[in-house]
Amino acid sequence: MEKNEKKRLVLFLAVAYGLTLIMSIFMFMCFKADKDMTAFVNVQMTYPACGVILGLLIWGNKEKKLPKAGFIVFLATSALMMVVAIASTFMPHVMSEINGGQISNWNLYSQYVLMAGSVIAYILFWVCGKEKRRNAGLSRTKVKLSIVMVVLFVALYIARMYVSGFLTQIILKPEMSLIAEINGLLTNPAVLSSAVIVLVNFPLMFIAFLGEEYGWRYYLQPILQKKFGLRLGVIILGVLWGAWHGVLDFIFYSTTTGLQYFTAQIITCIALAIFMGYAYMKTGNIWAIAMMHFINNNYIAVFAGGDATVIQNQTITWAQIPIAVVQSLVFALFILAPIYKNKKEEEVLEAKAS
Repeated sequence: MEKNEKKRLVLFLAVAYGLTLIMSIFMFMCFKADKDMTAFVNVQMTYPACGVILGLLIWGNKEKKLPKAGFIVFLATSALMMVVAIASTFMPHVMSEINGGQISNWNLYSQYVLMAGSVIAYILFWVCGKEKRRNAGLSRTKVKLSIVMVVLFVALYIARMYVSGFLTQIILKPEMSLIAEINGLLTNPAVLSSAVIVLVNFPLMFIAFLGEEYGWRYYLQPILQKKFGLRLGVIILGVLWGAWHGVLDFIFYSTTTGLQYFTAQIITCIALAIFMGYAYMKTGNIWAIAMMHFINNNYIAVFAGGDATVIQNQTITWAQIPIAVVQSLVFALFILAPIYKNKKEEEVLEAKAS
């Protein structure tokens, strides 16, 4: 690894993990004050990409033109969202009801900043030209295959729901008709229309999801695969990605069963890292991977009747961990795909660029 590449990696880790840790101090203060912490969750998703962008702007190849305007808007959006999150720690919260759930004024402010920045950056990334997008790893390559991969992700997402529902019903809750409930959701016109309509919101909040994927899949995955191999590289990435959520697991996603949730988070992230890594190696299209991440997060609310707060304050038992392992195999079995077995990292990168 060259000197500038090492500097970029150190900067990436410092921003992705260091900034997360620093902001967690304010988030914990918010938690102790019993205030809504969603503004912190919103902005944390942008940190990995910010680390990559800063590295490209400071130590990138000066001969390669970059979409600097889009990058600057991305960084400015993240910075403003950080200000909103920190302000939410010290300022009063006003809760409003939207789609059957409670949302705070600071969550709304954070989303307004995210939407404004996303729209502007999306336009700038579109009009910057193919060369700049290619140099930044933002090309929309293999569009048809990318669409197939996104559709496959949705199919696997639904399959995971059925596996989870079946095992939970058989092992833990025989008195419940979970499979029937899933069937009802997937045949409900209102739910299906919401599942389609929500996709058009991607350009309005893509900074959050590209924020993670530009860091994990575009930047860190090739580095880890080059050092540890294609398979072990994505597994290590899944562990690092899951651990990055650590503070959220204990004070946001769950406040009473944090260790169990953290364990399930690692399992889930490894499985998703395997499939998303597979899809990225096949397409080289980071936009498609960001869309998968968007679907993964937003379909939780869609299948919960539109209530985004369903992800907060969850309770998970140790008895659910084996179920999490089995349901994650829906994605994790892609570790057996030929692209992981038969190609070296350099060959995969060449195929991805073609």
